[in-house]
Amino acid sequence: MSHSKKNILTFLRGQIVVLLTFLIIFNSCRSSKDVSLFNDLKGDANLVPRSVLDYRYRIKINDNLFVSVVTPNVELNQTYNPSTAGSGSQGANAANIWGTQSGQFIYGYMVDVDGYITLPSLGKIHVVGMTIPECEFEIEARAKQYLKDVTAKVRLLNYKVTILGEVINPGVYFNYNPDFTILDLIGMAHGTKNTSALDNVLVVRQFGNKSQTYKLNLNNANALNSEAYNILPNDIVIVQPAKFKNLELRLPIYTLILTSITTFVLVLNFIQN
Repeated sequence: MSHSKKNILTFLRGQIVVLLTFLIIFNSCRSSKDVSLFNDLKGDANLVPRSVLDYRYRIKINDNLFVSVVTPNVELNQTYNPSTAGSGSQGANAANIWGTQSGQFIYGYMVDVDGYITLPSLGKIHVVGMTIPECEFEIEARAKQYLKDVTAKVRLLNYKVTILGEVINPGVYFNYNPDFTILDLIGMAHGTKNTSALDNVLVVRQFGNKSQTYKLNLNNANALNSEAYNILPNDIVIVQPAKFKNLELRLPIYTLILTSITTFVLVLNFIQN
């Protein structure tokens, strides 16, 4: 073989060694701790004290509420709950009404710009700033002026949250559990990707015309005491990518280059022999 061919082979072999070294470093650059939740906890004896945080949601303008006012009198129930009262086909139809987002939007009670909802026969009731239990108490107090043995039930219909970034299924999710955490939301999104930076998860929360951003380190159990651990309606969660994600995106290109070089070296060796 000529001297120039030997130089080419030496160069190509050197490039293969460099690429293989790079791939080994790439695959070992993250430990299991980087992709583990609360990895500072050890064993079964860890008890993490949680601060008593008032994360209860307070009703806002444009919220859509399910409201039910129930009495022992079936006819009165028909008056105060026209979309849900009754039995037979009407009762069965109620399940269809509330089982779709469009039905919830149409038949729910929207909080107007002044903070009121308007209920049949009870009129306008100011609810902005109240928690759900406080709203139920207020509606019961109004209804008891006209009725006996009244029970009011209120639920938030627009409890939607958004999760973006390094999760399997990013998107908008609806929740009806008042005790809803960021782990519940990640579970709904089918978990995080290997490229996620669990120590850099952002939660964007709206307060009137302003937004506040929280940063959570889900590798650490201290995240349990964050105000953003419990997810509130309209929160946006962003699971940031790890720093090495750009390398992972380029990995197919590096693999192609390595394969091409290897093939070329094999061809040269074949020609040499």
